[in-house]
Parts: sequence; C-alpha cells; structure tokens
Amino acid sequence: PRSPAFGKVDAELARLAAGTPPRELATAGWVTQQWQHFLRNLTGPLDAAGLAELDGAFHFTDSGNAEIAVDWFQRAIAAGCKPAYPALERFLLSVGRRKFIGPLYAALAKTPEGLAFARDVYARARPGYHPLAQLALDGLLNAKEAVQEDG
Repeated sequence: PRSPAFGKVDAELARLAAGTPPRELATAGWVTQQWQHFLRNLTGPLDAAGLAELDGAFHFTDSGNAEIAVDWFQRAIAAGCKPAYPALERFLLSVGRRKFIGPLYAALAKTPEGLAFARDVYARARPGYHPLAQLALDGLLNAKEAVQEDG
C-alpha cells in the first residue's frame, strides 16, 4: 500500500538528500507518524553536524513526543551526537515504558562509551522502572558487561 502522507515525507527526504537545507523542507502539518517515517528513512552521512542542522530546524532533541524522541535519540546515539545526551538522559530518567527505553539502552550498549553512559543513567533511573523493564535492562547491561570483560 502507498500512503499519500508518507509520499510527502519521501519527497522531502529526496529534497534533503539533493542538498535542500532542512529549514527549507515542507513539513508544516506533519503528524507523528510522518516525523517517524522521516527520521527512520534519513539517508546519507548522518554525522553530528548533519544532525545538529536537522535539530536546529525541527527541535527533535526537545520533542515532547516520546515516539519522535526515541527515533531521534537513536539517530543521535548512532552518530555520537553528544549535544543530545543531556536531553537523552532526562528522557531516560523520566520515561519508564520499555517500548521507549529498551531501544535506547540497546543502542547505547553498542559502544564502550555508550555502555558506560547507559549504566550510569540506568543506576539512577532503575528504581522508577517497571519490574519487567528492570529485568530486561538488567540482562542487557549485565550481558554487555560480560562481553566487555571477555573481549
């Protein structure tokens, strides 16, 4: 199936890939799912500078929408975009749904530096998480610890 709403997003993604600055993209009126489609389908080099330009135009780091924030933070983590980390930390400390926090901790756990950050935040956030989220994240972060020690 094709979606006219996602077609608009795809057109703007193509414009972005062709060099249109983010501030010039036609995004007015986009809903959450369109922003998610945009973030999930970004192509090309997604370095910290490119993400900063996107964030300057669309203010993803300060998004009050958890669905958008998770997709944005995953991009920021993958690019090593440190300016997003204070907001990421606030998010992890204030949101407890495993659906949101699990992918972020998993993304952080892919690098030694990210894992250290994840463990630090998790130690403070854990008491506020649901027991099932705690169980999953304890396993993820402890499993990564064993890999780091063996590797």
